[in-house]
Amino acid sequence: MTRGTKEYVLVHGAAHGAWCWEDVAKRLVAKGHRVIALDLPGHGRRAPEARQASVGAYARAVADTMALEGVSRGVVVGHSLGGIVIPKVAELVPRRVAHLVFLAAIVLPHGGSVMEVHMPPAARPALRGMAAGGGGRSILYPASVAWERWMGDLPPGHPAVVRAHASLTPQPLRPLAEPVDLQVFYAMQVPRTYIRCLHDAAVPPAKAAEYAARLGVTPIDLDSAHNPMLSEPEALARVLDGI
Repeated sequence: MTRGTKEYVLVHGAAHGAWCWEDVAKRLVAKGHRVIALDLPGHGRRAPEARQASVGAYARAVADTMALEGVSRGVVVGHSLGGIVIPKVAELVPRRVAHLVFLAAIVLPHGGSVMEVHMPPAARPALRGMAAGGGGRSILYPASVAWERWMGDLPPGHPAVVRAHASLTPQPLRPLAEPVDLQVFYAMQVPRTYIRCLHDAAVPPAKAAEYAARLGVTPIDLDSAHNPMLSEPEALARVLDGI
């Protein structure tokens, strides 16, 4: 690799897949960088693997991909739910990780779960009720909910929104409910950045500030909703290129 070239590993969030990174990846590649985006188990092209989905399985999928692709100094970007995955990646393959980027991401304390830390108590029964429609194992977000929470800065008929609705997959419940052991991660000194989205309905700015503080960093702000890779790919690529 030439001097100045970076290796980006892009980890999607709940119900998404590698597809969501395409516009950002094109821009980073045009800047001379190497980019790897992957589907986590149960998502995208790996949707049939939903029963295998867990935080550990997610992290192993990323670590295995980095090893297979020969990533030696990766800038590992975790969007939304991906924020609970990338710390475990750093634990699994610390020598392959140069920097962690938490994008509109959930950041758990040691032993916390997404359901307990990020979701208000009143919302948890509704979430489990949504999972009941997926046999108790997966949550299928209605299109109106997905747009409002993730893509509200784009019109409902925008091509990126239409494509997202066609590509989203049910979210396995297990990774949301299981506690995550982060004792090793919080003892590590891996460089980290938090990117906050100022119009985010899924990880509101005040909550994002708490998550950034948990990492010990000041957030970088983007003027977007939860999915800047869809609505502001140029701005996001610029921030990532500067890390």
